[in-house]
Amino acid sequence: MQNVLSIRIPKELKEKMNRFDINWKEVLIKAIEERIKQIEAQRILTEIDKINEGLEVSKIPSWKIIREDRDASH
Repeated sequence: MQNVLSIRIPKELKEKMNRFDINWKEVLIKAIEERIKQIEAQRILTEIDKINEGLEVSKIPSWKIIREDRDASH
C-alpha cells in the first residue's frame, strides 16, 4: 500500500524542474531512502559508542590476540 505525501515548493523551483525530463518522484524517493539509511547508520554508531564506553581497554595488543587465536586454530 502506498501513501501520498504532498509538499509545497517555490514556484521558481517548480519551473526549473519542468525544464528537465526527470522522474522527480523517483528522485525524491531515492533521496528519502538514502537519508533514512544515513540516520539509521548514525543511530547504530551512537549505540555502539555507548556500548564501548563501558568496556575496559585491553592491555594486550590486538595483533597478539589475533595471532594467538590463529595459532590455536591450527
